[in-house]
Amino acid sequence: MVTKWDSKYETNISEIDSQHKKLFRLINNIETVYDENKEHLSGKSRILLDAVSELEDYTLSHFLIEERVMELNQYPALEAHKKQHDKFTDKILELKNRLTSGNLLTNDAELDQFFGDLLNFLRAWLTNHILKEDMDYKPYIKFNI
Repeated sequence: MVTKWDSKYETNISEIDSQHKKLFRLINNIETVYDENKEHLSGKSRILLDAVSELEDYTLSHFLIEERVMELNQYPALEAHKKQHDKFTDKILELKNRLTSGNLLTNDAELDQFFGDLLNFLRAWLTNHILKEDMDYKPYIKFNI
């Protein structure tokens, strides 16, 4: 189930919305590779690992920019928001380490379970984080970087 961008996710901060859209595309890219190769995911392990790494890198960059916008606008819940970002970053690192350790990349059944769980986590986290945490800072943003 590909997660579609919807106007309900808009913060009305153009740079942030643009980055959120890219995060949706990166997650959907992982899901497309997963859906098209469920029976032989081990043959696509390099593509999947690269896609997860790209998502991780882009997310880190996005978080820095988003946190800078909140800082410049003196968002009072910045530290709590950063903690949410840190928890996500830790989870992605944990999942990536799990993916690259042991025999997971060569076991189709385990890869299927892993990527099913990963996609459920990513979809839920991104949509919930934007709709709750990011919407909370929206009224405080007077200018963008």
